[in-house]
Amino acid sequence: MTAMGQQVARAVGTPLGAVAGMLAAGVLAAISPAVAEAGWWSLAGLALAFLVASLTAVSLADLTAASGAQSAYLHVRERLGVVPGRLAGVLGLAGRIVAIGAVANMVTVYLAPTGSAGLFMILPICAAYLLHALGAGLSPRLWLTPAVVLIVTLGILVAVGLAIAPAEHLTISQSGVIGSNDATGILAAAGLLFFGFVGLDRQAGRGARSAVVAVAAAALGMLLVVIVALRQVGGPRLPLSPVPLRDLLAAADASSLDVLLMIGLAAGGVLALYFLLGGAMDFAFDMAETGELPKIGGRLGPGLPVAGVAGGVGIFVPAADAVAIAACLALVSYAFVNSAARSLCRAQRSTWVRTGCCGLALSVIVAVNISVVSLLSTVGVVLVGTLLCTLSARKADRA
Repeated sequence: MTAMGQQVARAVGTPLGAVAGMLAAGVLAAISPAVAEAGWWSLAGLALAFLVASLTAVSLADLTAASGAQSAYLHVRERLGVVPGRLAGVLGLAGRIVAIGAVANMVTVYLAPTGSAGLFMILPICAAYLLHALGAGLSPRLWLTPAVVLIVTLGILVAVGLAIAPAEHLTISQSGVIGSNDATGILAAAGLLFFGFVGLDRQAGRGARSAVVAVAAAALGMLLVVIVALRQVGGPRLPLSPVPLRDLLAAADASSLDVLLMIGLAAGGVLALYFLLGGAMDFAFDMAETGELPKIGGRLGPGLPVAGVAGGVGIFVPAADAVAIAACLALVSYAFVNSAARSLCRAQRSTWVRTGCCGLALSVIVAVNISVVSLLSTVGVVLVGTLLCTLSARKADRA
């Protein structure tokens, strides 16, 4: 990573910024699809997603401590070989690109006039890229502002949702019905809620304990929002709403706070996009350095093509499908990371728990149970992405 990239990473790498970025991604895009799969059982899904994210965070932190600060792609390439590294790189990069599109989609649905969200889809992505371009000259304290705004907004949302008695709403406990309390949907809900942890590798350099604390704080925030949303709106209605948090306020007779909600979600959405875009650029830059992708300038060079593809995903792929695909891609990518962590000896691991083995198994189990669409999309991305990277690598070898 360039000196500017390292400076920017330190500026936004505060624990509060990491928590807010993951929290924003989760509450913006993942809650409704998860509730659609399991209803109140989605809380168990969140616990499972937290477990997978924690194991992966420890594996990444241990790999970083053993090999030095580098991306998940380089960890896998160094310990498992070129082909596994290529697969992990393709999956990690694609997962972040799709996640950017999903978050941008939801930000514009909340903020843009009804029916015109597609026209504004690229704007929050451009704002995140612009912040990366200006990041070296900005004060680290400035990055705390959107994090605080988001956390305060969600705190007020949760307080209102808990203080106001909910209206009577339908409760269904029937398998196959959207939003019903269906325990068979726990694995799918866990995968969808893992979307909030797609960018957890940005905290690996701070150590295992700090990374797990950041993941736990984000999971706690998502837990409170899910509970309040289910309490006020109900499982059957929540998945049908394009703007569930706004409907939560309406159900709690607090629509007067809608402007505050929009401000908080805008701040959190841009912060989440910043982290996701930074992760995607890191992957693309490292893959270009090893010949897997064409070189495009420095660290910021891949940002424009990544933003363009992500904008297309946001416009043409429904948000729920994008969340499922991004989560599946990220989980399989992290399966490779956990597999790489299995090569660490006991002295190099920060805990007696075999995080690599456990994280590998759970990542795969959760990923394959999200949906057929996400699984087939992941297979397609692997096939096409690996072919393109192989051709690029051969061209680089001949040059």
